[in-house]
Amino acid sequence: MIDYLTTVGTLTGIFAIAAAGLNITLGYAGVFSAAQAVFVGIGAYVTALLGPAVNGSFLICALVGIGISVVAAIVLASTGLRVSDEYFIVASLALQIIISTVFTSWYSLTKGTDGISGVPYPRVLGAELPTRGLQTGLVWVVAIIVVLVTAVLRRGAVGRLFFAIREDPVATQTMGRSPVVGKYAAIVLGAAVSSVGGVLYAFYTGFVNSPTFGYSLSIELVAIVVVGGIGWSAGPVLGSAIIVAAIPLISLLNLPSTAVGPLQQLVYGALIIGVVLLRGYFPAIRAWRKAAV
Repeated sequence: MIDYLTTVGTLTGIFAIAAAGLNITLGYAGVFSAAQAVFVGIGAYVTALLGPAVNGSFLICALVGIGISVVAAIVLASTGLRVSDEYFIVASLALQIIISTVFTSWYSLTKGTDGISGVPYPRVLGAELPTRGLQTGLVWVVAIIVVLVTAVLRRGAVGRLFFAIREDPVATQTMGRSPVVGKYAAIVLGAAVSSVGGVLYAFYTGFVNSPTFGYSLSIELVAIVVVGGIGWSAGPVLGSAIIVAAIPLISLLNLPSTAVGPLQQLVYGALIIGVVLLRGYFPAIRAWRKAAV
């Protein structure tokens, strides 16, 4: 039981990091991407392939994963940002389909659905982290750093630009700031952060295969951001705690095995709908308070 809870807690931190990248893109700049799982997968596969050659160096794997993810993000932004937001969503979905197909079909490199095993233990500052406890500590240290950095970003000039683009891109452009450049930056930064989540995932599980990084993961990351609070720096942690940790714990209830899966999906969908409905009422509540005062 303790091992199970530790694993759930660690995966919560990993997916919080991955979702923090999407929170920059979607929550800060208002750019909806259906391809965030691509960047998580790139980080994971880079770690699985490069890790043994660099003796499990977390820093090297993270830097290479970030670099390749940034290139993929630039390609995505270049193809989709010159058109309307709806076409960008289609472009991101196309990228998700293409990269998922590459992960599955390029068997000589990725081993497809069979996957790559034997990922070495992570090594940080020359010290190997061979135990689950140490790896869990690494995950949550990185998660805390990511939350703090994104909080600083949110309150800085770049964050204010992102929010201005999200709220009114036309007004932002009239003020001499390019919405396209801002969206480029949000997509690239989001990809870089999410790829670090993939690196940590590969190190922790020791195994990477293509189905993990399909379209369903992109949807799950959107759900984490929405449930946790779009645009809130700590939102990915809260959303991940609910989506990744709380919902799977339903399996520990004394329920028939045939009921566990449907109940998890029911709670999953109800949470998203509930959060969306509540967000719709927030502006009305604020307006009512102002009128009352």
